[in-house]
Amino acid sequence: HKRRRQQAMLETSSLHARSMLALAVAVLFCSPLVHSAGYCDGRDSGEDAQKLRLLEGEMPRTGPAPGKGLVEHRIEADVFVAGGGSAGTSAALAAARLGAKVVLVHGAPVLGGNAGSEIKLSMVGACGPREDIKTGALRLECREGGIVEEYTLDNTVSNPNRVAELFSLELYTKFRMEPNVSLFLSTWLVAVELENGQIVRAIAEDQISQNRYMIKAQVFIDATGDGRLGAEAGAEFIMGREGPIDYNESLAEGPDSETEGSSLSFVSVDYGTPQHYSPPVWAAKMNASDFKYRGVEFFQYGYWWNEVSWPFNTISDNGKIRDTLLETMFGIWDYIKNSGDIKGTENWGLQWFGNLPCKREGRRFRGLYTSSQNDIMADPTQDPPQAPTLYEDRVSYAGWGFDLHNPKGILDPSHPPYTSTKTPYMFSTPLRSLVSRTVPNLMLAGRLAGFTHVVFGSQRVMKTCAAMGQAAGTAAAYAAAKKQTPAQVAVTPAAVRSIQQQLLRDDAYIIGVLNEDKRDKARSAHVWATSEWVEGSINGSAINVISGQSRAVVTPLTSHTEAGGVAEGQGVPGVNRWISRGLPASITLELPSPSDIAQVQLIFDTGMHRKLSFSVRGAGVGIWGPQPETVRDYTIEVFDTVAGSWSTTTSESGNYQRRRTHSVTTKGA
Repeated sequence: HKRRRQQAMLETSSLHARSMLALAVAVLFCSPLVHSAGYCDGRDSGEDAQKLRLLEGEMPRTGPAPGKGLVEHRIEADVFVAGGGSAGTSAALAAARLGAKVVLVHGAPVLGGNAGSEIKLSMVGACGPREDIKTGALRLECREGGIVEEYTLDNTVSNPNRVAELFSLELYTKFRMEPNVSLFLSTWLVAVELENGQIVRAIAEDQISQNRYMIKAQVFIDATGDGRLGAEAGAEFIMGREGPIDYNESLAEGPDSETEGSSLSFVSVDYGTPQHYSPPVWAAKMNASDFKYRGVEFFQYGYWWNEVSWPFNTISDNGKIRDTLLETMFGIWDYIKNSGDIKGTENWGLQWFGNLPCKREGRRFRGLYTSSQNDIMADPTQDPPQAPTLYEDRVSYAGWGFDLHNPKGILDPSHPPYTSTKTPYMFSTPLRSLVSRTVPNLMLAGRLAGFTHVVFGSQRVMKTCAAMGQAAGTAAAYAAAKKQTPAQVAVTPAAVRSIQQQLLRDDAYIIGVLNEDKRDKARSAHVWATSEWVEGSINGSAINVISGQSRAVVTPLTSHTEAGGVAEGQGVPGVNRWISRGLPASITLELPSPSDIAQVQLIFDTGMHRKLSFSVRGAGVGIWGPQPETVRDYTIEVFDTVAGSWSTTTSESGNYQRRRTHSVTTKGA
């Protein structure tokens, strides 16, 4: 009787449900012993499967499951990071690699934030307005280095099919392999405890596992995007846009409470056969007039401009924003598939769509310094363009345009979705902008840091946030080691110089800061090579490896319509690398006197004049695989002055990374 009732109910359902009924009925004919395994032949079943078999040293589980409420755990760390997006992951890894004990909590089950598998947005950065065709190899290398370059290059090799879940997995693997980090996924920062105006403990909760974590630390980094950690600490923030008179910015549109919006995207594929699509009954009805300023010709991944902010609050109304974006997203796909205006869509169907909005803006916190438009280009039409301010405490850089979005987004189809003002030169990020001006041990990493809304329009993109995060993590590790607050460190010149030098050593780029690391014995070496490429404007002499700068960036401009690297006087001109005329080739560094050497660090060319980002589109952004310029096979030899002979300490093959370090442990070499 029960089976007949279920069958009668299912027969009124969809074709899909009726096909599932066939499976359900078939399962009912399996024997009681094996049907739950899903196979009628019983090959996965056995009478003794339920027995617990313990190996030597193993113990049975004890104790009941958690009851009411959350189980509390107390943890101590040097650095606490909230948020596992591009900024937070780089901050946590940077601090941990420098010896700090780090705790990272992230509300989502996967790492990556907007770039992760939940949203799948491609990461962009300073190379955005600096097209390859305008710059060319060996002229301008704008791509962010350091940690973000490392895991991007890993993805080009380990994720050849550009699977979004594998992108997040690559980040997860970095944390699994880092012993100084404790990672808590699906765990939300919910509160803090303060003493004397400083944070002493963060409280985070994993509601799925019924765990509450009380994390005591010295330095706290807010990389949540929305600024939950800073808000709980009572740090000063703004949500909205400044007006022209607030910071004397010509591009400012406020003062008001408007923010950039959130987006939902989809992925579609060509299935090879006609694909029917019927939208949900609640989907928006759209026509050609809705796309006057929004192109839909490319529809494999779309669309960033399916964006909503007004009339909602991007933090407290996130659910309403999601619902509105679902309406417009399915309305867009309905128009693509069924309007007849878009050709070539017959065989295309949805493969994936987002449910978690890709958020651009929430709170922005007031730092010890607020970076404004005037620091970068007070007059966007000035010729030649202004050389941006070189802050003494600069630790990172940006270069995306001042990309300021329509507050109403897709709800205002009669106007463009954004206004972008090109930044002719790349510009610096000061450490003071990454430190709260009201909570001394709170650091800020990512789009929520100390920028005006205009500058936020450039600093908010993910590769820029990743570079900023590495800077914040490096400074946090320094502060924790010195038992100082980030507020103290940021205004101490000697501390800032130490942080800058460490960032350079870790392949971060800082405009106009050269390698002056006293630990680096290569700086005093006599350098020569078996061959050198010196031709025209390209000087690939071996001596370039100790120029103090590891990229080509100096590109003087004459017009504000151009997009270059850095202004004359803000870096070392030239290619800043050794280039051989062919292979095999070798380079030799001879030290002034015998020295004990612990480590050799190499920086290879990875084509940083090109954009390179994970993308779910038909083609990745850049060359997806080992970069063709990169040295693949190499050996390191050390001359032992005692033995009077050369010995090979390292032999590598299949390299694809930019930064490589090798321990050599030699005496008197």
